[in-house]
Amino acid sequence: MEKIVLIFITFSLVTAYVTRDLSEIPTELRQLPLSDDVRIVGGNEAAPNSLPYQVALNLIFESGRSFCGGSLITRRYVLTAAHCLDDGVISLEVLLGTHNIRRNETTQQSISTSNFTLHEEYKNNRMKYDIATVYLPTPAILNQYVQLIALPSRADASNSFVGSEAIASGWGYDSNNATAISDVLRYVNVSIIADDVCNVTFGEYITDSIICSGGTGRKGICYGDSGGPLVVNGKLVGISKFIGYESCEAGDPSGFTRVTTFLDWIAAHSDAVIS
Repeated sequence: MEKIVLIFITFSLVTAYVTRDLSEIPTELRQLPLSDDVRIVGGNEAAPNSLPYQVALNLIFESGRSFCGGSLITRRYVLTAAHCLDDGVISLEVLLGTHNIRRNETTQQSISTSNFTLHEEYKNNRMKYDIATVYLPTPAILNQYVQLIALPSRADASNSFVGSEAIASGWGYDSNNATAISDVLRYVNVSIIADDVCNVTFGEYITDSIICSGGTGRKGICYGDSGGPLVVNGKLVGISKFIGYESCEAGDPSGFTRVTTFLDWIAAHSDAVIS
């Protein structure tokens, strides 16, 4: 059985993004700390602002910075992974309408916040409850560059989405040899696979709160993509979470927090209206 690696990344105060040392993390989890993010492999650069729900999160700690992705679900709230916000995040710079994260683009909205909520069970079970919301004290201005992503409906709760074509996106590494996250937003088209197929690789880690995409063609998420969206037919069905222990390009499935499992929690910890 493969080990699991959580995929977020931190960057130095100078110029480069670097991978955080995971030695303090239990081997069986290898969850991405604030400095270890996953990046899209086997994909392409997105057309600028073609994924207007995608959010970049610059995470600020006492000792440095880190990076994760997220999804804009209302004008006031971003949905992301809890492991991005664990272990000492002081504040966040939330970037909306961004394509190249190293430039101050005219389409960009930058909102600072220190208000975020991790699932209350996350500390007890990091694999099962890896979800968080970020509150925006200044509401996002919606336009052609910044848009909301639709959440699944309650009727979708029984939908496994197996066989559906999905889009995963982020600024994470685009190869095993990468030494920094991507300047520009990238995306990859992947297929949703059944839990029992994902179980062949990850075993008992796959529960009803996880949704997996197949690794056929060596496509998937990588370091730096943590917290980012997995979208099927315009609906947010997953939050980027983990990859196989070997590498981003090993052809293993990619793991995401299954959004339909947490619809009640999202409604209780944001102003999203779940239909």
